[in-house]
Amino acid sequence: MRIKSTCLFIFFCFLVNQANAKDYEYIVKKVNYKNLVANLYLPVTDKKVPVVIAIGGSEGGISTGDSNGKMIAPHGIAVLGLAFFKEDGISKTLDHIPLEYTFNAIDYLETVPEIDSSRIGFVSGSRGSELSFLVASHDKRIKSLAVTTPSKVAWYGMTTASSAWTLNGKDVPALSLELDKDAPLLDRFIAALKNEENVKKAMFAFEKINGPILLISAEKDHIWPSTKMSNDIVNYLKEHHFKYSVVHHSYPTGHGFSQETAPEIRQSIIDHFLHTL
Repeated sequence: MRIKSTCLFIFFCFLVNQANAKDYEYIVKKVNYKNLVANLYLPVTDKKVPVVIAIGGSEGGISTGDSNGKMIAPHGIAVLGLAFFKEDGISKTLDHIPLEYTFNAIDYLETVPEIDSSRIGFVSGSRGSELSFLVASHDKRIKSLAVTTPSKVAWYGMTTASSAWTLNGKDVPALSLELDKDAPLLDRFIAALKNEENVKKAMFAFEKINGPILLISAEKDHIWPSTKMSNDIVNYLKEHHFKYSVVHHSYPTGHGFSQETAPEIRQSIIDHFLHTL
């Protein structure tokens, strides 16, 4: 069963409008590397800087990556605002996205002389959380993660009845939605997550992630149970004796959070990377 939904990640772009005092000027460069669709937000300084890869969710495109660039770069951390679908030159839909595309983004960052490529983070949310968890669990060059309204498993694509993600040309194990398409989306996700055997196959190898993790969830999430899945991730990592810090903040809001929670969420993401990269 294919996943058809409204945007699974209503990212809080309005966070940028409430920015703190800016400590760093930055420049924006369009990336010209392989087939990447990305902009590099680079703080102006004579020192090498850490960098965060920033992606959106099921809305696609590069706008969320750019919003994160405007939010984080003034704090002395470079940002690679990356589109992983819905732009010219890459997949138009969230289907069969190769993990190698994001591995190429990490390779690119290693070529930028202003960047300290030993300090690479990843910020994502909703459907984008799947990509960041998959990439971070396969590539140890990712040293820190901040993820909003995350999933603990991979899911099917948005228009095809198969995984949204591939590795080495093969589908990454993923779940499909359950129940009739007329059922509420949240109920369909919850029903799918009750199949423990399928969940085990599609769950990310969080223990292989090579750095601290910040999880931010919505307690009244109307899309999928992000708070429960975040708690499951925390418990999973405790059971696997994960050696890095795992922090989970939940908010009594819907999937897209709220204007009232925006400043605290924004600052927690910035602080996470300032402290871990």
